[in-house]
Amino acid sequence: MITGQLKRIIELQSFEAELTGNKKNICAVVSGKGGTGKTVFSVFLSHLLSEKQNKVLLVDLDINLANIHFLMNETPVKSLNNYFNKNEDLQNLVTEYSDYFHIIYGLNSYSIKDIPFKSSLERLIRDIDLISSKYDLVILDLGAGLSELTLNALRISGIKIIVSVPEATSVMDAYAVIKMYENFDKPTEFQLVMNRCLDKNDGAEGFKKLSKAVHSFLKSSVNLLSIINESKEIRQSVAGQSLFDDAKSDNQFISEFKVAADKIDKYIHLTNINQPSKRSSLTASKNNSKSSIIL
Repeated sequence: MITGQLKRIIELQSFEAELTGNKKNICAVVSGKGGTGKTVFSVFLSHLLSEKQNKVLLVDLDINLANIHFLMNETPVKSLNNYFNKNEDLQNLVTEYSDYFHIIYGLNSYSIKDIPFKSSLERLIRDIDLISSKYDLVILDLGAGLSELTLNALRISGIKIIVSVPEATSVMDAYAVIKMYENFDKPTEFQLVMNRCLDKNDGAEGFKKLSKAVHSFLKSSVNLLSIINESKEIRQSVAGQSLFDDAKSDNQFISEFKVAADKIDKYIHLTNINQPSKRSSLTASKNNSKSSIIL
């Protein structure tokens, strides 16, 4: 007779065995603390990559504090609420914001009884893993800090982005995330977005401190993906729920987001060399290149 505890151990071993390899076309975006601009970055990255005709799926995995729908001024007809509360298939919850930009809106619960069970969150990770085959890139916008959901999402992700601000406490939190993940799984490579900086030197100094700490005490590594300065324009865009109004402008903050998007786009192209891009099916319906890379 299998006890409840033994059954749980067997389930966990089975789950971990299924997630031994990461998917090069899954990108996890995390932060050590709130207020770093992580979700705004995730949304802009998704939008800019879709503008390059990459087929992108953005998933709001900030469980119970989902806000991508708010940033985009959308009232979701379907979301992860349907997945957890009505057992709907994940594929059916995809909202096609545009031809190349798809979204799965997040879960917002207002009662402790609505918080998903651990087994449901594990099933969600499996289903994201499966659905990723339909996209050039799946971007997971995760909650601040570390939870088991975040750790397992990082485990299946080929690109691990951590968003920080230059303040010492935020840099320390970013270091803690990298350390905890290394202890959870194994040493790996993180891409750093130093956001809301006073200027480039401010961001470079924050990266230098984090990089030095990681190099000195951990076996993981961290690369600089982009430095993004604090911007009045982006604050206004967030407040006005009009993020993409300036996306084609020459505003400085847009060019800083594009630095990150261009590097990720290069990664997508290089990792898709030996197989057709997911975008080909879209192109065909209207008229019809994977390996590791240092970003």
